[in-house]
Amino acid sequence: MAQIRSKRDAGSFMNAFEEWAAWDDTGGKRYFVFADRERGGSWTLMRYPDGAWTIHGKGETYCDDGETKLTAEEACAFVWKHRAAVNRAIGEAA
Repeated sequence: MAQIRSKRDAGSFMNAFEEWAAWDDTGGKRYFVFADRERGGSWTLMRYPDGAWTIHGKGETYCDDGETKLTAEEACAFVWKHRAAVNRAIGEAA
């Protein structure tokens, strides 16, 4: 997958998340970090082995209080909403 250009591409990214995401031994999850263009920091999208999705935002002037749980549909919509930043991170990782 090169870039997210459609909602179907966002779904493909979610289905292949393990290919793009790093493994966190301590937290026991996969994670993918990309820019938070609205708040000037970064978003971390995470998936646990049981299939649960979470997000967390952090920047110089803010840090979300814990992880926010998302359904698979909400996580896909989140990726679609932030596709420009996700695409940039995919490009940097390739």
